[in-house]
Amino acid sequence: MDKPANAEGGPDSPEYKDLSLPDLFEMFPDDQTAMDWLEANIWPDGRVCPRCGNKYTCVSKHACMTYYCSEYDKRFSVKIGTVMEHSRIGYQNWAVATYLHATRPKDISSVQLGRDLKISQSSAWFLQRRLREGWRTLAGLDLMAGPVEVDEAYLGGREKNKHTDKNGRTKKTAVVGIRDRKTGTIRAVPVPETTAARLVQFV
Repeated sequence: MDKPANAEGGPDSPEYKDLSLPDLFEMFPDDQTAMDWLEANIWPDGRVCPRCGNKYTCVSKHACMTYYCSEYDKRFSVKIGTVMEHSRIGYQNWAVATYLHATRPKDISSVQLGRDLKISQSSAWFLQRRLREGWRTLAGLDLMAGPVEVDEAYLGGREKNKHTDKNGRTKKTAVVGIRDRKTGTIRAVPVPETTAARLVQFV
């Protein structure tokens, strides 16, 4: 069996089929192993800042935000820009839960998942919801017919009260929206920033 850190393969590959729960925890014995595997798959061409796309980043001593981008002047981790963002759930649990949801014929309950991962039922429910949302998008349920228009806006108070920091970033809430010209369907979501990398990720 290939090591988890190998970007080749994954839950859908033959060597990953029919793994038991003990097998999964042997494959991902700790958060570091799971994080290495996730990074190899999310950043197959090398680590980049998920906010600005900068390739020249360095390791940070922060416990959670393990890397630092000098271009954007912020720390980041492999969770940023993924279903794992804003989550305190460990990488090991994310990796194991992803496999279980991808391979089990019936949906696993949050109660059972919490027992398997030894986390609370509420944490397991949160994890499941994030995975479902991500897979729904990957399955194409949110795709539009096109052509589409994409634009950004800043919401929160009058324009004259708009403030920016020293780097020119606004204090208002950034929102990016997409409109299908054919159907008129509009979808919009708040985003941490309106960098090119973030907008391309949304599209």
